[in-house]
Amino acid sequence: MEKISKPEVKTQDTQDAYESYLTRVSGNLFTDPDHPEREPRGRSIVYVPYRGFSEQLQRDCPGITFTDYNSPEVAGAVSAADVIVNIARGEEVVEAEIGHPDRNVKLPPESLANTEMVGDLYLQAIETGNTDVQVVHTGRMNNKTIAMATAMPILAEAAGLNEEDVIHTPDAQIRKLVKRTQVDLSGLMHEVGTNPIMQYMQVCMRALRRIYEARNIDPDTASSSELTNALLDEYEKYPRISTSTLMKEQMLQNVAEKLRSEGKSEKEINEVVRKLDEFTDEEPDSVDTVTNFTNSIPIILSKQLIKEGYDADEVGAMSTEQKMELLADTEMTAVFVADIAHMPRVMWLADYLMPDNFRLVFVESRTDLDEETLQESMEREERSLKLTRNWLPNQMGTRNPAKVGKLADEAYWGKDSISNKEINASIQQAK
Repeated sequence: MEKISKPEVKTQDTQDAYESYLTRVSGNLFTDPDHPEREPRGRSIVYVPYRGFSEQLQRDCPGITFTDYNSPEVAGAVSAADVIVNIARGEEVVEAEIGHPDRNVKLPPESLANTEMVGDLYLQAIETGNTDVQVVHTGRMNNKTIAMATAMPILAEAAGLNEEDVIHTPDAQIRKLVKRTQVDLSGLMHEVGTNPIMQYMQVCMRALRRIYEARNIDPDTASSSELTNALLDEYEKYPRISTSTLMKEQMLQNVAEKLRSEGKSEKEINEVVRKLDEFTDEEPDSVDTVTNFTNSIPIILSKQLIKEGYDADEVGAMSTEQKMELLADTEMTAVFVADIAHMPRVMWLADYLMPDNFRLVFVESRTDLDEETLQESMEREERSLKLTRNWLPNQMGTRNPAKVGKLADEAYWGKDSISNKEINASIQQAK
């Protein structure tokens, strides 16, 4: 049979599609379900597209200031930036490094490009005297891995390990331990379902059942080895290191290499890298871009309060709402770095979730994806944004990041879920 090739996607077609997408996003900025009676919100939004922009796009998006990377607007924003945020873009699970079973994740091109841009912006910031700018790298875990993350205490129990030791144990060793321990998963699932004392493990078992359902395995009729192998196979695809950690490492390496290429001494390089490391925060793994923001905002607010002289322990005990209230009159600037396909959704979410005292700057990374991949990525992102725009304003009905974060966690992990750490502790106590 003759293979039918896909039509070539032209650069201008992609640019036109992107500008149309961004225009639709622009028309939905400044949403405020908490105060529908008020006039539409407004804030400073600056956008730096890598591929440039047309005069028509500027006219179609009056709420956005478009500029190029070398403009005075960008120089001013970077010199005043309180935080630079690197938005992660997925991950690729690969074979773990020899001797490092926890390092089984590879950053995609978009995250590598974002990280390179963040390093460049940081160097530009410190050159202007902005030496205490915070850098935040977001983390990502595909929502398909939620079930495995929730079922981790079961795997730890089956292997006879503490949960925190599982990701540091080679897969082959885990398989040997599980084979030797011979935990009856079917019997354990039945016991949890009928024994009131083991109610705390029900969330784990629901996750385990989801793993089996996805593989068309009936846990009530499957053999013990089939159940065990399915769990182990699922674990092999589980990302064991955060993208935020990988992006931070890559950024420090990029900055050192750039300074070295400029002829800086090793002493100077080490000083800059040490300072950058000190002012960098890693956001815990999030399920999606929504939780990237709801997890990062408290980190950003905390760092600012500490800069202003608040005690770190006192800040740590504050709620997100308290932090927002204390900083409500402090004008701040946040710079977000994302790839072209992801940027419109990042822009909408940043405007929706970031407190109104933040000026927002969006710098597109130099991601040179081929046209077809870029087009597909944009279409996927716009579908996700449509779901997000329904989920947050309509279903959640709030743009308070603390409330959104709580509702999102309940949606992803279940309202009665407890942490894996607590579950594992309960398992150890029950032995």
